[in-house]
Amino acid sequence: MSLSHFELTFDPAPSPDAVVTLPSVRFTIITSRLIRMESSPTGEFEDRASQAFWYRRQPTPPFQQREVNGAVEIETEHLLLRYIPSERVFTPVSLSVHVKAMDNTWHFGEHIWKSGDLKGTTRTLDETDGFANLESGLMARSGWAVYDDSRSLVFDEQGWLTDRTAPGNLDLYFFGYGHDYVGCLQDFQKVAGSTPMAPRWVLGNWWSRYWAYTQAELENLMEDFEAHQMPLSVCIVDMDWHIVQTGNQSVGWTGYTWNRDLFPDPQAFIDWLHARGLRTALNLHPADGVFPHEAQYEEMATAVGIDPAIQEPVPLISPIGSSPMPTSNTCTTPSNWRASISGGSTGNRAPNRRCGDSTRCIG
Repeated sequence: MSLSHFELTFDPAPSPDAVVTLPSVRFTIITSRLIRMESSPTGEFEDRASQAFWYRRQPTPPFQQREVNGAVEIETEHLLLRYIPSERVFTPVSLSVHVKAMDNTWHFGEHIWKSGDLKGTTRTLDETDGFANLESGLMARSGWAVYDDSRSLVFDEQGWLTDRTAPGNLDLYFFGYGHDYVGCLQDFQKVAGSTPMAPRWVLGNWWSRYWAYTQAELENLMEDFEAHQMPLSVCIVDMDWHIVQTGNQSVGWTGYTWNRDLFPDPQAFIDWLHARGLRTALNLHPADGVFPHEAQYEEMATAVGIDPAIQEPVPLISPIGSSPMPTSNTCTTPSNWRASISGGSTGNRAPNRRCGDSTRCIG
């Protein structure tokens, strides 16, 4: 099965003239206000794209490198980085960055909460009622933020996520944008990749209910909305579209095979929705893998070296399982946990190796 439509483009290796390499450390001046700071006990550094940073090759900003009283200084229009070579490499004494716009200096080890962190986003709103804890962001009242990318995965030559070559390295990104919050986000998109404009239909009304609808019931429901002049853009089909009474060890939370008792003609149902201008999405939780009751089980088991006769589940998902509904023309898009649905592969990056607990398909 070809997965060429999922291929990603990267440009992760920085321009050589933007890099300052010293014993066990490397600094990359990505912009005049964004500096990558790496330490490596072995002197090996990571140039592959990480989950967050795909495009490190940016126009090299003007900067000066000099040695002052045993310290190496790297100065741009907006920042002054000072590093004193040390056996301990990065310490609060050996590494600092001064943000000129704020006349404020960050020292290695200072936590983001000391900066007046303006926060970022949250992983999920599941079971949220009122206040939600937010993760740290890239902007702060003090004018600086540090992103630790050390534990993220990197992309290999085939575009799959893999471990870093030197997992003991420290990989930090210093954002020193003062109160230019728009500029910070603009530069972040340059190195992380731009966010596609949401298509118009995404902003419309969506129907979603965790309920074991039949094909006929959902069609009748969509007609009722139309009759009452309630415009819809998307009809979500929750997890009962697939078999949930499995007859084996699977609890039915994960599934890839249409429940023909509820949906006798899946393709006709999807075509019916499309003919009315509706997108559709199927709720899928792939974390439990493929069990023997699935229509795709024999092919999946054979592909990963499991004898189908022993009826052993195929763990998680494989490339074959990335298109588990051969009779439907929905497109599958993995997403973390219960993140919002996407209409295609836009570089959604999970925080770890395990498959997201929720995959939804939209078309």
